[in-house]
Amino acid sequence: MSRNFGIGTRSLDSAGRQWLQKSGLSYSSVATLSQRWVDFARYSKDHGIGSMEKITVDTVKAYADSLKERGLSASSIQNRLSAINTVMGAATGGRWESVSPRSLGAPERSYIRQETPRGLDRGLVEQAQKSVDPRAAAILGLARELGLRSKEAALIDAKDALKEALSKGEVRITEGTKGGRPRTVPITDPRQVEALRAAAAIQGKDGSMVPSGATLKGFRSTLDTAREAVKATTGGQGLHSLRASYACDRYKALTGRDAPVVAGYRVVDKGTDYQARQQIARELGHGRTDVTTAYLGSAK
Repeated sequence: MSRNFGIGTRSLDSAGRQWLQKSGLSYSSVATLSQRWVDFARYSKDHGIGSMEKITVDTVKAYADSLKERGLSASSIQNRLSAINTVMGAATGGRWESVSPRSLGAPERSYIRQETPRGLDRGLVEQAQKSVDPRAAAILGLARELGLRSKEAALIDAKDALKEALSKGEVRITEGTKGGRPRTVPITDPRQVEALRAAAAIQGKDGSMVPSGATLKGFRSTLDTAREAVKATTGGQGLHSLRASYACDRYKALTGRDAPVVAGYRVVDKGTDYQARQQIARELGHGRTDVTTAYLGSAK
């Protein structure tokens, strides 16, 4: 077998990109992970490692230590280690044992949102929508107004959802949910109906936002376009910030006060805060209330 598990190149840099491309990831994911992999590949070559076959856990540990010395944040270190795991997993056919930051003594990423989601400014969301095709624009609207994940927004039958919203005042989300867990999103704002109506019109005779004859995998380019549009208008925040914006809206509706990430601290009492987080966790499709810190900020 040739170097780099037979990918067909002796370059450690390009081998990583080619393995990512073969793994079926989206173009944007390949580009992002490749950029992170290149830094590790250069580090490896500087330390006498010129092929994937020679990369070990000790190599990754030493690299993580060098990142800490360079002063990189916990999230940056996590992202780079994740890229290494993804590339090596693809190259070895899943035989690579993923290396976690904790096992290497690297600082753990904080999942508590520190930055106000810029999707709260609907003008920015509308700006992003105007820069993309109608289906991508509809995805952005569904993410912002109903708090849907990109996969959920792609697979929703907007026509049925609109009927349900108008007749029941809620929408049942069943397709593309995390862990296959269905959930109900209440309709409390006319803008939610507007988002569903716009999506239904674009959907036409199709069964979801994914065009008939296309696959979800093939639709990923549209989702990637939507993500890049949001990042361009919000200064780098992605689709997750639109879900966070929905969560912050709901928090204010439920408590009468801004979410901690918006106010800068928890304004309401702990009991009110916890009850709001319970409700929002259900609406976002999470089983644990503590996950809401990634949307609303700290509960302390």
